[in-house]
Amino acid sequence: MGKSSAFRFCSLVLATAVMATGCQRSGPPDNIAGAEWDGGPYEVTGPHSHQNLSVFLIHSPNQDDREFITLDQGLKEGWVKVSEKQHEQVGELQIENQSEYPLFLQEGDRLKGGKQDRIIIASLVVPPQSGQMPVPAFCIEQGRWSEGVTGGNFNYTANAALAPKATRRAAKFVKSQEKVWESVRDQKRAAEFQMLARMSTSSLNETLDSPQVQKISDAFAQALQAVLEDHEDAVGVAIVINGKIEEVNIYPNHSLLKKLYPRLLESYALQATLEKDKAKEAKTVEPADIVKFMTEDKSKPRRQQSINADNTASMVFDSKEEAATTYYKGGAVHRQVLSKQSPSGEK
Repeated sequence: MGKSSAFRFCSLVLATAVMATGCQRSGPPDNIAGAEWDGGPYEVTGPHSHQNLSVFLIHSPNQDDREFITLDQGLKEGWVKVSEKQHEQVGELQIENQSEYPLFLQEGDRLKGGKQDRIIIASLVVPPQSGQMPVPAFCIEQGRWSEGVTGGNFNYTANAALAPKATRRAAKFVKSQEKVWESVRDQKRAAEFQMLARMSTSSLNETLDSPQVQKISDAFAQALQAVLEDHEDAVGVAIVINGKIEEVNIYPNHSLLKKLYPRLLESYALQATLEKDKAKEAKTVEPADIVKFMTEDKSKPRRQQSINADNTASMVFDSKEEAATTYYKGGAVHRQVLSKQSPSGEK
């Protein structure tokens, strides 16, 4: 454990006098807030900002020792195969993890090819050497139902960004293909209006993979990439745009966060760019605000949903935010909270 990790571990348990000896804070106390959430201690630090987008890191002394691969990594290395099912279905694809590592799928992972471009609609883990198994998906390309150059197979996208929050929320929480298409149309129209991407097809991938949007995505990721350095205990991130908390994601370990962190940033780059004129209205957000956002769902009823034989989700639906924890074989692998309010103010 590095010095920064030791500091944060100690600060988390200081109140109970466990391992408190020799602990020293490396920053001002008002930039740190502790929380108990879903049975584990966490600490929030930040913010770190680029233009009108800020991130807060979420730290934990407890980390899973497994090494996960991600979908974009698996597709690039040839370890993961995704294809249309023999009897094609818009809402379900076929996946095979041929690697020796568990595959973590993040809701919002984008796929290019098949008969329609798709997104994964639920976070889940695919075991090593899985064989072919179904995976839930939604279409992000309304106007096509024919095989392209890759036939029934899917590939990674040019821009590694996850789908924008509005699209991911429509898929994961609203579970509506129509709402997914609506969010795609909104994103495409907004990008075209700002002359950031053309709209010659109905695919979200066309917009996010356009050279100008990819340049914007890369700029945000590069500006904030150093934030994780010397923070080996960081397992999660909160994203704030114009003083509004958009999303919190917590993963099993630092290694998986490190792989997904730039892709989460990239998924918000377009929104931040389109809303930069609202930056002057931004309120100050502190770590304590992130803690409150994370923990507000404690007393709210949860709905248990089965994703497949190995993965389940505990879901919370509220007027202001929605939360989900994905469990793989009984252990939590993804904790997420999304603000429900859309950028435009629509529900």
